[in-house]
Amino acid sequence: MVRLLLILFGSILIFSCRKVELIPPPKIVERYLHISHTRVDNNISIDSVAESIRYQNFDMLWLGGDMAFQTSEDDETMSYIDSIFTLSSENTLWALGNHDYSDLLRVQDFTNRMPYYSYFKNGITYLVLDTQDSLSNIVGEQKLLFDTVLDSINESSHLILLHHKLIWLYGDSSLEQQINSVSNGGLGSCFHCINPNRFWEDLYPKLVEVQEKGINVICIGGDIGVLTKEFEYLTQDSIQFLASGIKTGEENNKVLVFTHNITEGKLFWEFELLENLITN
Repeated sequence: MVRLLLILFGSILIFSCRKVELIPPPKIVERYLHISHTRVDNNISIDSVAESIRYQNFDMLWLGGDMAFQTSEDDETMSYIDSIFTLSSENTLWALGNHDYSDLLRVQDFTNRMPYYSYFKNGITYLVLDTQDSLSNIVGEQKLLFDTVLDSINESSHLILLHHKLIWLYGDSSLEQQINSVSNGGLGSCFHCINPNRFWEDLYPKLVEVQEKGINVICIGGDIGVLTKEFEYLTQDSIQFLASGIKTGEENNKVLVFTHNITEGKLFWEFELLENLITN
């Protein structure tokens, strides 16, 4: 009996000392698409290649604005754009451009969202800005939302700002000189222009604070495509500026495709030819 107990105890001891091999969780990967400036010069259509893309192949759509000639001018045009991008989906984020701005109430009816809002999914905090409001300046209730989100952000791998105008091109000596070769809208006071603004004074310092928490900050603009199809710039504080846009009828149009490894909290991107997405 004593011998049997010793054998049993020894077996338990050996088993308890074995290393338990933990099976790693499955790698969860999603793909996101940033596309903008799909408009042509009349309603009710968009660039024919952009219209042919299978958007259901992407887990999220990030729209950079100017999706149609006058997107919100009437229900017919909005319904057409909705049929392509599913505007009411929580996974379609739309930063409004000047060509989308005819009727904000109609936009809200189709999207169930304000012109600016925050969103959180899979460890990423999104802040969709309205750069048409107050001519490129983020002020009032929109600035309050910006401050609230950035002051409270904690459990996120990334903070992504989606916006139409490339407002960060103004106010920085090395970037401002690139406006006329990058942005669809030049520097000025017009509604579609990059207007003088306080991005670097009012927004950038808070973005740096978030970056210093170990949360990667990416700002993505959509008002390009006429002069160039892609833009990428990393500030000395590791804030990432990106932009992509198309010009209808051209063969070298590009979009931004993001791959998100949700398990590891990593986000990768590449500029890809628009026409390649028809088969991918």
